[in-house]
Amino acid sequence: MPIISPFVSFQGRITRRTFWVGLIVLAFASPFAFSTIISADPFGELVQTAQKLGIVGLIWSVVLIFSLAALLTKRLHDRNKTGLYAFLFYGPALLKAVQFYTGLEFGGGALTWVQDWGWLIGLELGAVGIWFLIELGLYGPVDPNKYGPDPRDD
Repeated sequence: MPIISPFVSFQGRITRRTFWVGLIVLAFASPFAFSTIISADPFGELVQTAQKLGIVGLIWSVVLIFSLAALLTKRLHDRNKTGLYAFLFYGPALLKAVQFYTGLEFGGGALTWVQDWGWLIGLELGAVGIWFLIELGLYGPVDPNKYGPDPRDD
């Protein structure tokens, strides 16, 4: 399996090890990771970095969210679950990224709830994130599986 495959393809399965390594790679690829790790004020630095990045940060975040969605989908496949469950995480995350980087208020339209209920979206992201870490990061594969051969056999 090519090294980039877990981040760009939504087909197949990956092992827990590949999942954890992929999460670490994406964390360090985040525009915030390095500056927040070395900073004495990580949250202040996070906000300043995000504001400086603007539309470039939005595009990079979309790329990272796409890569995370591919990683989650493949790991969900290993647990014999549909990759659509990944949308529970990356759908709201994408909406929040667009709102954060663009400053878009979503006022007057169907997406007004994104701003009004942002705290609830954050809570949902946290709960789904914990579930994903437990389900995808700790439990082994389900075999036989309709999503492909056991990735440990590669």
